[in-house]
Amino acid sequence: MKWSLNELQKYRFEPLIFSETVDLKKSLLKREKEILDVSPILLEGNLIVQENEILLHMVVSLDVTLPSARSLEPVLIPLSLEVDEIYIPENVASRETDEDEGTVIQLENDWVDLSEAIEDAVLLNIPIQVFTEEEVKENKMPSGNDWVVMSEDDFTSEKAEQKAKTLDPRFAGLKDLFKDESDDKK
Repeated sequence: MKWSLNELQKYRFEPLIFSETVDLKKSLLKREKEILDVSPILLEGNLIVQENEILLHMVVSLDVTLPSARSLEPVLIPLSLEVDEIYIPENVASRETDEDEGTVIQLENDWVDLSEAIEDAVLLNIPIQVFTEEEVKENKMPSGNDWVVMSEDDFTSEKAEQKAKTLDPRFAGLKDLFKDESDDKK
């Protein structure tokens, strides 16, 4: 999705509304090795051309296939993302920006290309860990000979149990001292 700045001037008094499907699978797979597959990407949004800037608002919808964090089985993840950006032509001086405005991009060429914005939004919103439905239901961690993967909560509680069971060696002598006194009272 690419428009020249001259072409966008036709939409100076009314927004350019678009609804398209693009295929960025090849470039997304190249940029992120963890991605196994990407569906065609549905884009719906608009460009508003103002005097010194171009405002973009779009919704990006797609399915991404990622490996499970436990079993490496493919997991299909549906994503729906909102992208808001402001493009400033290269002949316009930079301006001050608010944090609430969104991303402001100074154009280096005479066109607006949404491919990079779409790819960046997708890559920034890919979950770090994904699990298959079975893995989520079972909540079973992998294990092997003399090792097991456990959650942080399980580790903390096991460590607390071990600490409660072990006696501080500095008090080991006192334990025997009180044992003799209790035997004398009987």
